[in-house]
Amino acid sequence: MNLYGIYGNDEHTSSYQEAQQHYTEGTNRAQAIRPLCQNGNPPDTGGCPDGKPARIVFLVLGLSNCDIEVCGGHSNAWDPQRKNHQPPLDQLAGQPCATKCPNLNNPEGGLAWNKAVRDGVWDGVSQLSFLEQIYPDNDPLHWLVGPDMVVFDGAFGGQTLDAWDPTSLGYYWNNPCPWDAFTDNNPECNYYRVADDLRRNDFAEAQVQAIFLKSSTSFPTCDLQHAFCPSSTLPDAYQSEQYLGNILRYLKCCKLNGQHISTGVKRYPNLQQVFITTRIYGGYANQAAQEDQNPHACLSPEPFAFEEGFAVQRAIVAQIKQGGGEPPIEYAGDVSYDVAPWFDWGPYLWADGETTNGAGIKWCNAQGDFACGEERDVRYGDIDPQYKTTYWGDFTLPTASAAKKVADQLVKFIGKGSGGLQAGSPFVTPWIEK
Repeated sequence: MNLYGIYGNDEHTSSYQEAQQHYTEGTNRAQAIRPLCQNGNPPDTGGCPDGKPARIVFLVLGLSNCDIEVCGGHSNAWDPQRKNHQPPLDQLAGQPCATKCPNLNNPEGGLAWNKAVRDGVWDGVSQLSFLEQIYPDNDPLHWLVGPDMVVFDGAFGGQTLDAWDPTSLGYYWNNPCPWDAFTDNNPECNYYRVADDLRRNDFAEAQVQAIFLKSSTSFPTCDLQHAFCPSSTLPDAYQSEQYLGNILRYLKCCKLNGQHISTGVKRYPNLQQVFITTRIYGGYANQAAQEDQNPHACLSPEPFAFEEGFAVQRAIVAQIKQGGGEPPIEYAGDVSYDVAPWFDWGPYLWADGETTNGAGIKWCNAQGDFACGEERDVRYGDIDPQYKTTYWGDFTLPTASAAKKVADQLVKFIGKGSGGLQAGSPFVTPWIEK
């Protein structure tokens, strides 16, 4: 799969003028990003009027996989059940749950979760998530970004693409919001949660200038080849593309009123860029479903994890074409710069199992061979035959090992590493040091 379809894998060197224009648009947007006060204005010579520091907020939105990869988890899968088992069972070490991220400036202290703890006992596995690598040990002397830069995790467990879509196609249009403050149907449910988290940590939506989005559909039913579904059914990849189009238009504008009609007031008035990526390999779920007769392995197997890459590709290509004057295409709809933010790929994370992709990523499930050995990148549950079906793994959610692999790619993407600024994305490195 070419990242940009007919335009190849690199817009900058593409022979197509519209692809080069999209690249230039992204680099121009990068140059426009700078620290802002909470009122959305740049600080004057005396600083921000509220006396608080100006910030660039790089906001992460997504589902449980993304939350674990960006922030880590404070507990492991099945911890309460295993604790209450008689006799109590140990933690499933290195199989973190998606738990709410503390984030920078949390009034309760802490930052990223780097350890899963039960009753004061650490499971022994360090979770080198994206935030843990950016803000190691919460020690500012070793942070990989400057004091004006904030990477903020707004991802949350179970928040699939439909839960971020605030239109009538979205989940929360017809379902109650699970957070206490929003008991009725609120299609903006997730965005209000993120806004509240930002406020509690002393940041503002007006400071959000770049977004990283990694989400997915759950329990997919129809592939692009219609091998597993009737030909009349819309494939999940196209459904994901519809969700993406709706989400992107909302990120550009605007908040809704009580009747779910646009107010014209932008939620993120200074948003310049959105980076999108898709899931890691899902083929071990297929294997578990076949060998272990595990119904939970249907959460997001192949070919659906791979095919969601086409949803991202098609949406980006749609924006490139519309920037060149072509009309909107099916599924994504209008994603031109007038109605959607500029968006492009984040790191490409999918690889065909233990076959290494172009970024050097491979995904393992204890094959015992030279490539993978006993490394496990997907949640496998308890391997003891006595407890295997009780404390099962979904073979989809990332382990601490997989979270580090994704986090490593995100660190490279923003042009950081142990040696300081490196060759990261040209759309990010102009502002990551500000």
